[in-house]
Amino acid sequence: MHTFDYRFLKEVAMDPAILNRISNIERARGSSPGMSKGSEEVASAMESRAMVMSVMDSNAIEGIRTSEERIVGIVSGGTAPMGHDELEIAGYRDALRFIHRNHGSMVLDMGTILELYGMLMAHTGIEDPGFKRRDNIIVSRGPDGTMTGVSRTVPASETEESMASMLAAYWEVRDDPDVHSLLLIPCFIMDFLRIHPFPDGNGRMSRLLSTLLLYQEGYDVCRYVSMESKINAGKADYYRALEESQVGWFEGDCDYTPFIRYILGQLLMCYRDLNRIMGMELGRRRKSGSLEMFLRICGIPVSKRDLCTMFPELSEVTVSRTLARLCGEGVLEKVGGSRSTRYAPRR
Repeated sequence: MHTFDYRFLKEVAMDPAILNRISNIERARGSSPGMSKGSEEVASAMESRAMVMSVMDSNAIEGIRTSEERIVGIVSGGTAPMGHDELEIAGYRDALRFIHRNHGSMVLDMGTILELYGMLMAHTGIEDPGFKRRDNIIVSRGPDGTMTGVSRTVPASETEESMASMLAAYWEVRDDPDVHSLLLIPCFIMDFLRIHPFPDGNGRMSRLLSTLLLYQEGYDVCRYVSMESKINAGKADYYRALEESQVGWFEGDCDYTPFIRYILGQLLMCYRDLNRIMGMELGRRRKSGSLEMFLRICGIPVSKRDLCTMFPELSEVTVSRTLARLCGEGVLEKVGGSRSTRYAPRR
């Protein structure tokens, strides 16, 4: 059985490419505009967009989908979810929003992980969600959905013990100055995925935990840019890195390097997007509100009702005027008609 021990990160000779990515992430984080004067509205618009995209794409990775016309309403709470997929989406929305609001007071332990899982599954009708009671496997599939492989996971009878050992190993080195958090987090997430502790939702839980841990280590870019979208856009690379790192895991002879390299690459792209979008919006000559900025960067159709729910501080008249002006300027176009009207960026 795998032994959980992250002390090797203190001594291992790390791949120069990984060290370079860490250096670039720290540099990008340090140069981020953040919430400086004049950037609040940009940050608000980016936060709204990232929430929508993270919920949509984290579920899409697992084949859980709904239409673009409904996703914004479900995320904002203005549209009631219908059907199993939308109920799953609503659960991810709730758990992610909880992390955004409460990460500073949350402690990574068994109780927190089970609490987040309860939120994730709360709308699905599953009673007493918790660790798996039967053994499960990981099924790998190609781009066309064809099964390409099956991987074993930790048996159900050993799941709780493995989770406890993994958490203890994490906390043993978490505050060690010789272990960089950007090396530790991917190792923890990879081990979580190999344990596969839940009967369903393990992939989505791994992304929720990634967001929580990055927040707690001071990397809050996931509030403004969706890492889930980065992963979904190239998920073949994600699964390839994960599979390469997990070879020999049960024998204690795995190599975390491919997965670390992959996660750091996605995080670096998020910081570059943050700086690019903020710089672009702040560089506009005329002042623009958060609603307009959201519409310019969102990228998916959205209804006026959804916008009124997402921006409750604005009157319906203000929302209507902004939509009409942006349509007149050619920034947006109407999709559909009557009550089903949506507004989408003109392509």
